[in-house]
Amino acid sequence: MSNRDFYRETFSQVHSSAQIRWEDFAQTRKPRRKKPVRRLWLLAAVLALLAALSIGAVAAHLLGLQDLLLPQNQPAPSGQPSVQEQQLSLSGYINTPESQGLAEWNEFLSSYDPDGAILNVVGNYVDPALAQYHCYLVYTQEMADKLEEIAAKYTLSLHTWNHVVEDQGEWVSLLGDFLGDNTAYSGKIYEDGTFHYDGYLTTSEGRELNYQFRRSVKGALNDVYLPVGGLSAYEEWYYKTGAGWEITLDLGPDRGFLLTDLGDSFVFVNVLAGTDQGITKQDMKDLADSFNFSLLTPVQPPDQSLGEAEPQESGPAVLPLSAQLEQVLWEDRPFYDADYNRTLTLSQFLTKSAPEGSQLAADAFTTIDLDRDGATEAVLRLVLDSGAHHGWEVLRQGEDGTVYGYILTPGEMLELKSDGSYCYSYSTSSGFGRMFFADTDASGQPQHSRGTAPMGSVDTVTDADGAAYTDWYLDYRSVTQAEYEAALALQRGKEDISWRFLYETQAP
Repeated sequence: MSNRDFYRETFSQVHSSAQIRWEDFAQTRKPRRKKPVRRLWLLAAVLALLAALSIGAVAAHLLGLQDLLLPQNQPAPSGQPSVQEQQLSLSGYINTPESQGLAEWNEFLSSYDPDGAILNVVGNYVDPALAQYHCYLVYTQEMADKLEEIAAKYTLSLHTWNHVVEDQGEWVSLLGDFLGDNTAYSGKIYEDGTFHYDGYLTTSEGRELNYQFRRSVKGALNDVYLPVGGLSAYEEWYYKTGAGWEITLDLGPDRGFLLTDLGDSFVFVNVLAGTDQGITKQDMKDLADSFNFSLLTPVQPPDQSLGEAEPQESGPAVLPLSAQLEQVLWEDRPFYDADYNRTLTLSQFLTKSAPEGSQLAADAFTTIDLDRDGATEAVLRLVLDSGAHHGWEVLRQGEDGTVYGYILTPGEMLELKSDGSYCYSYSTSSGFGRMFFADTDASGQPQHSRGTAPMGSVDTVTDADGAAYTDWYLDYRSVTQAEYEAALALQRGKEDISWRFLYETQAP
């Protein structure tokens, strides 16, 4: 897989730049006994100059990454080492309503449902009353109420729809040719003109800059932020483009950043390479000069028909089932239960699989190609008569024509997406990936099983002394926590699967 393909698959976000500190200007020379008045005058002049530079930077919207830092509200748990990870607002400087609203929303999310227990119960079910909040991580009414409260407090609007932009031609048709020599992949644009995409530029020195571009329109609550490490490894400077746009640039060992305030929106570009990969300050300047920012302000919202053409209630297209799978679902024909090596009907399965003293039902189902083999599987949502989510039953037709069934616990399949990927959570491991099926064991003997091939995972190991260690992986490759969380954010941003009710498929 090329670097470009990897970055398209993994929305890796990350480290940052240097800050100017007052203590950096402290003088270490020995005190003089003569001319105290001149010393005071010089000190006053220096302070006045620094203050003037600071005021000038604010007036010209030329602040830096330090001014994007969200408040730290999550101290490390007792007994665990503190991780110096911070978060950058991608909505503007921290003193703006947009960033203040984001900080408060993040603070709420950090303490709400911390162990995911509520989400495990909710599973993939979407309450119709919460459908209007589909642009945010909202799965309970309490979360929706808090989101509305924060938006009202800071006089911000909430996103109501987004449109998937497929390619560069569509970007140009929507916004004009602001891209210049850049190449843009697919991305999303929202009803107010907020948008993001992944792209790349070949610079004048022949290097390819892979990056993520985001324009956040002011007046809306955006829940996107960027995890970063410390802000001391990066060089930050101001740059005026050939067209006269004033930009803040940052370059570090493995990342670079471009940020500018356009008045009615804020632009943040995350470059996915740094000096360790040969990126130079000239490359960053080339990137700044490559965009036609004049086409991005004043903001022109997209045609509202783009939202109407993609009603969220419709969800992704429903895939057809094979005749054999339809017979199992609608005619109660038998299938082979691969977990218990038995043949039974769906109604019999529900009766035998119910916990003692409870009834089990399949109240909803979806059709999806879980293993990307071109054939459609059926996923049934299992619930108890108490209303508690009990897990999933996956039905698949094998090459021999037999329908095989596999039962999953609630945590084995979370946030199922239209491309067949999903999240999972166990006691010592969590992540996201895709399902695979096997019809033989290692020796080639018939054995029908399934598993999850992780695309990303977090594994926690406890040693003999009781110390816990956590590792993060993407495609079995060790990565930083920030890189993993960025990929997880991309995974969670994918299109959710649509569900259909299945009330008639219920044990008596």
